Amino acid sequence: MPSKIFSKCKNIQRGIIGHPFNPVYLLPLVEIVPGKRTSEKSLKIANKFYKSISMNPIVLKKELPGYLSDRLQEALWREALHIINEGYATTEDLDRAIEDGPGLRYSLMGTFLTFHLAGGKAGMKHMLEQFGPALKLPWTKLKAPKLSKKLSERLISGTKKQAKGKSINQLSNIRDEYLVNLQLFRKKYENKIRK
Repeated sequence: MPSKIFSKCKNIQRGIIGHPFNPVYLLPLVEIVPGKRTSEKSLKIANKFYKSISMNPIVLKKELPGYLSDRLQEALWREALHIINEGYATTEDLDRAIEDGPGLRYSLMGTFLTFHLAGGKAGMKHMLEQFGPALKLPWTKLKAPKLSKKLSERLISGTKKQAKGKSINQLSNIRDEYLVNLQLFRKKYENKIRK
């Protein structure tokens, strides 16, 4: 836990954790985790440093067990284990389900902007109204949070901010162009993995 590490720091205001995503030499993600007494100045210095070495930092609002990316990955992993354990698919089936499906989209837009697009012209608002009730269906083994008004507002405002004023059509066109080009590029390497 970061708090245990920070408690041993002599200059606690400078204490941060930089959590990269593997393989570090190829993936630009690094999560910057502040301690309770980490100064803004230290966060800015760390952010600037990581950007200077071509990393894409995310500054967490506070300590979080498991970090952001690992928790998302763990949720997918946990669900995949349930699916395999119950005999619905093989590991290859599940890898292909990600590689040839949402993995391609997520590499450009992630989960929230993807679901924002799924809502059509009304974006996340319509997506939550139409598909939000499905969170209560027993599809997955993971418990979903209650889709409260507060959570819905956070999702709607977050995706609106992410869209930066672009319409659903504009975002869809960018996504589609990206996916076509990514798949053409990917074909060069696909056979090396699957042979």
